[in-house]
Amino acid sequence: MIKISLGSFVDYSSGTGAMRMSTVLQQRRLYEEPSPHGLSFYPRIINAIRAGRAEGRDDEALATVVEQAGRVQRPHYEAIAEGWLGCLRGWRPTVVPTGSARWRCGQLDLGVTPHLGLREANGVAFATFLYVKERPLSRDGATVALRLLERHMPELLPNGVPLVIDVRRGRLHRLNRRVNRAKLDAWIRGEVAAYVTHWEAA
Repeated sequence: MIKISLGSFVDYSSGTGAMRMSTVLQQRRLYEEPSPHGLSFYPRIINAIRAGRAEGRDDEALATVVEQAGRVQRPHYEAIAEGWLGCLRGWRPTVVPTGSARWRCGQLDLGVTPHLGLREANGVAFATFLYVKERPLSRDGATVALRLLERHMPELLPNGVPLVIDVRRGRLHRLNRRVNRAKLDAWIRGEVAAYVTHWEAA
């Protein structure tokens, strides 16, 4: 059984061509031989986003983490902070707790955990996945995350709605209500099969 996170699968589905094989190769090395640098690059800025929104002190929380970032991390953290603050212009959702789930398909065991729950003033709540990587998130990558979040919504955030945010670019992705779920699920199963094949060859 191959155990990975939703973020790893999104990275894979967001890629094209030979990039997908390279992505799996890097991921397999990281999962089998974790490096402190690889495992700790983004969690601090994501935690700052979560804490800042929960406390209503977004600028301060992000500024602190950016200031403390190392030379390699800092430009990435600055871009993420700028993108997140841009998302919040005219939008002030509150933070709500979320759960976690696992999804198994063939040989893949996927952890489905939103980065945070957000509730708007009108009561709509979002199980939110934050994409913070430098490479832009493709529509395919966003769709994978949205559908897997939606499938597990009773465990993650009852009556919630999936939301994916490409943070650096300030782009919010939602699942089209008219999308054919059966066809989408079949496509995702195909992505799983391709991922497993690339993993075994890595």
